[in-house]
Amino acid sequence: MPTTKLTSVTRRTVLFGGVGVLASGCIESPVISNFASVMRSAAFGGPDLPLKREAVTKLPYASMTARVGRGPQDFLVLGKIEGRDQHWVASDKSILVIRGGRLVRTVGFNENLLGTVDVGEDPVDKRLHLVENGARYTRLVDLDFKQSYGVPIDSTFEVLGDARIDIVELSFDTIVVRERSTARTLQWDFENVYWVDPEDGFVWRSRQHFTRSLPPISYDVLKPAG
Repeated sequence: MPTTKLTSVTRRTVLFGGVGVLASGCIESPVISNFASVMRSAAFGGPDLPLKREAVTKLPYASMTARVGRGPQDFLVLGKIEGRDQHWVASDKSILVIRGGRLVRTVGFNENLLGTVDVGEDPVDKRLHLVENGARYTRLVDLDFKQSYGVPIDSTFEVLGDARIDIVELSFDTIVVRERSTARTLQWDFENVYWVDPEDGFVWRSRQHFTRSLPPISYDVLKPAG
């Protein structure tokens, strides 16, 4: 961890090498079909070995790790960006679509989050560092579960405090925010947690529920886009 304090923009430019090629428009990697499995093996020596910051920095693509519940950790790369939606591709070709820190769609699971529609401005979209206790938000989701479409999910946010987290040999000062959510029509209550950059609201780490029957997805951003 450098002793000199870096701004969020400087940190992402210097420590992560910059991956602006994937930061705008709809751009797709020409080797995305096998990039995750090939690069993970080539750069890190195998899926069970610990990741190294030097290897992460040298990769030409934005990257993250994710796991479902207590399952094995997987390595994902940013395959494309459509508007504000980032499509992260895992080694088994499953996809997480993330919008400003929120998981808004999944592909390749036994049960999927099919889509998310914002109702107003989502605090998770780079505004969680400013959120106040008790702030409310509603979104609409489509789910595989019993072919449920347009399901309203009501959320209330709570700031839990500050926390320093470690992500592959780097430490980050963050604000921890809890989101309590209710899908009234499905009788489904759950909690999401976000570890947020105090300067710009960037979500470095998160644990989010995406379907009713599967455990939450936890992810760490290793190398952000832009």
